[in-house]
Amino acid sequence: MKKSLLTLILASLLTLTACTAEADSKSEFDISPTVAATEPSTEEITEAPTEDPKANKINDLSDTEKKLVCYVEGQKVSGVMYIPEGEGPFPTVVMIGGLGMSYTYNDTMAKRIAEGGVAAVAFDCRGYVPNGYFSEGDFYKDMSPESCVTDILAVTDFVSEYPAIDKDNVFLWGQSYGGLVTAMAAAENPDSFKGIIGVDPAYQMPDEARSQFDEDAEEFIYNDGSASEIGEPLARGLMAVDIFEKMKLFNGKAVILTGTNETIDVMYPEVFDKALASYPNVEKIVVEGANHRFSDHMKELVKLTVDFVKNNSNTNP
Repeated sequence: MKKSLLTLILASLLTLTACTAEADSKSEFDISPTVAATEPSTEEITEAPTEDPKANKINDLSDTEKKLVCYVEGQKVSGVMYIPEGEGPFPTVVMIGGLGMSYTYNDTMAKRIAEGGVAAVAFDCRGYVPNGYFSEGDFYKDMSPESCVTDILAVTDFVSEYPAIDKDNVFLWGQSYGGLVTAMAAAENPDSFKGIIGVDPAYQMPDEARSQFDEDAEEFIYNDGSASEIGEPLARGLMAVDIFEKMKLFNGKAVILTGTNETIDVMYPEVFDKALASYPNVEKIVVEGANHRFSDHMKELVKLTVDFVKNNSNTNP
């Protein structure tokens, strides 16, 4: 059945709208040096310059939780950063969840990763969630694999300047479609990342898109004539990707985490075989009973993530 997994992944997108609002920040972190306060001057006081409303910001929610706002091509990208307790800088994972799922879905996991001594940055790419979430952009009109890669690299560059982040030990973490676009980002700028973690990554999606969509049709439709459930930029972007060639460009350590319950490894075993043959330095770990989202195996997923980061960091904390 041609639409199988791609349709399955997309089917629940419109039901994933969250009721959570962004928390107000308690204080703002500014990467530029802090100027010490001085006694009031008797000289004429001039009006302070207005803050740029589209300036990148990292706001303190607590000592260990930060809210980040990063503008990419004029659009807002929002997320959260969890910092371990203690003295940094810390090795870090930049996390992208499954297609259409806000970073809030991985919020608890990110916290637990930080409790394990690894900083975690989770955010929504532009247009990543239908009907909007915290980041700007339209799911059907704006979002593509290329736009996600641009966002991942921009956010990584921004947070790498934060003092608690060890910019020499930044790892990518992607689940499902997030695993596909993080693999693309690692290939685009391999020197920025120490390693990559694919959580049942959807490496089969480009081939599925090429088999499902009529590239030459005047209206973007499935080959069987039915209306497309995803936007044209996403579908055409997927068709243009040769993910296995891109994997060859990343020489850092890669790991594929998968399970035995309705996972891509079960449904498309040849996909991970190709990935294992393409990455120069890769291993696959199978968690018994885990499904595509690791729904009931978060504890194992957190441990595997933390262990991989620590074992492959320069500092090896």
